[in-house]
Amino acid sequence: MLGILSACWDLVTGLLLSVWSIITLVATWGWEVLFYLHTTAPRLEGLVVGVLLTWLLLRREKHPVIRVISAPLKLVLDILDLSWDWCAEVAGDVWEAVSGTISKVATKATGLLRTTGSWIMTKLTGLRDKLRKPE
Repeated sequence: MLGILSACWDLVTGLLLSVWSIITLVATWGWEVLFYLHTTAPRLEGLVVGVLLTWLLLRREKHPVIRVISAPLKLVLDILDLSWDWCAEVAGDVWEAVSGTISKVATKATGLLRTTGSWIMTKLTGLRDKLRKPE
C-alpha cells in the first residue's frame, strides 16, 4: 500500500515539476522575445503593442475583466480625442483670424496704391496739359 502511495506521490510531483518547467520555459522565451523587440526592433514592438491594444479595445464590451483592464486606455484615448478636437478648433480659429487680417491689410494696401496711383496720374496729366498748351 505504501508503494502505491509513493508511486502516486511521484506521479503528482513529476507532473507539477513538468508543468512548472513548461511555464518557466514559455516565460523565458517570452521575455527574450520582448527584450529582442525592445532593443533591436522598436518599430515592430510599437506595432505589436498597437495591435494588442486595438484587440483589447475591440473586445472591451464582451468581458468585464477586459473592460476593467482597458478603462485607463479608454480614458487616455478620450483625452487625446478631446485634445485633438481642441487643437484643430484653435488652429482653424487662428487661420481665420490671420487670413482675415491679411485680407483686410491687403485690401487697404491695394486701395491706397490705387488712390496714390490715380492721384499721381492726375497730377502728371495736369502737368502734361500745362506743358502742351501754347502760350
